[in-house]
Amino acid sequence: MSFYTVIKTELKNKKYVIAALEELKARGEISRYEEILKKNRIKVNRGGDAIEIVMDIKTGNVHVEGDARVVEDFTKRLKQLYAYASIKENLPFDFEIANERDIAGDITLVLKG
Repeated sequence: MSFYTVIKTELKNKKYVIAALEELKARGEISRYEEILKKNRIKVNRGGDAIEIVMDIKTGNVHVEGDARVVEDFTKRLKQLYAYASIKENLPFDFEIANERDIAGDITLVLKG
């Protein structure tokens, strides 16, 4: 028996935003990022494009700022890897990731349990 689901993601947890940025860095999709704690901002360098991620303390939401052409694609990918990091960390003990694929920006996880 198999199941298929699409996960909709709201960027709210800073820990998973950082984990998603680490994953983007490991995959070579961003050059580097710098966290500015006093302003609750994260500056991201994506191949020369400057993007800022602003963490709003009052609402708990995340805003991505920068050139609209770059930010839209970056935000989609950030949401994917945010969900990926969240799923990996919160997976029940009776499940494990049997197979994972990232094809054309779509992440597919096969769970074994």
